[in-house]
Amino acid sequence: MELVYLWKSVRNHFIVFGLVIALCIGAAFLANEMLRPTYRANVSMVANIASKPESSTYNEFLASQMLTKTYEDTMQSRYIASEVKKKIAIQESSTELLQKIKVRTDPGTLVIMLSYTGEDPKQAVAIANAFAESFVSKSKEIIADANVSILDLASMEDTSIPVSPRKNLNLALAAFVGLFAALSLVLILERRGARKKSRRHIPDEYPGLGNTLVQMEEKYKGGVTG
Repeated sequence: MELVYLWKSVRNHFIVFGLVIALCIGAAFLANEMLRPTYRANVSMVANIASKPESSTYNEFLASQMLTKTYEDTMQSRYIASEVKKKIAIQESSTELLQKIKVRTDPGTLVIMLSYTGEDPKQAVAIANAFAESFVSKSKEIIADANVSILDLASMEDTSIPVSPRKNLNLALAAFVGLFAALSLVLILERRGARKKSRRHIPDEYPGLGNTLVQMEEKYKGGVTG
């Protein structure tokens, strides 16, 4: 019965229903076109402690894991950012570069993931690779017994796909919100129309009943709000 009533409400207010959904999807489409796309370049590295005859493999692995956490902070330092600025002619300051850099390590591995997010995919690739190369060249100065090597440099093939805005997701969310808003609105309009019809169909032998009902409804609303 509820589905029948819902379908009847949509059919009676189809223009309003369609207009609300169209407005929500149109707003999402406009936002997608106005927002500038951003791109993310990813570099992977591996770090480990140089093997020593007196150390066990397990101890070396634990030491290497601790080393990756140290390197995670070091790569996000102004020292490495200044080295990147020497390699690439960019206008951003060291602080601005570091705000766009993200470094993470996966627990249980010796892999370090570095990513740079920017509005130009070519520049994002160049800066991400420059961070990795600068860090590798300076890693011996930080810890002499450590070995750092690059697994995968950032590439244009992977970076050319924007990570933001997510156009399909935005449109899907807008359609869902629009559908919910449209259904809510047509149900409100249907109930309001039904109340008006019930007032019109008061029998002629009770001419003052309509006004009485209206006054009672207004009094009830006033009591609720008060």
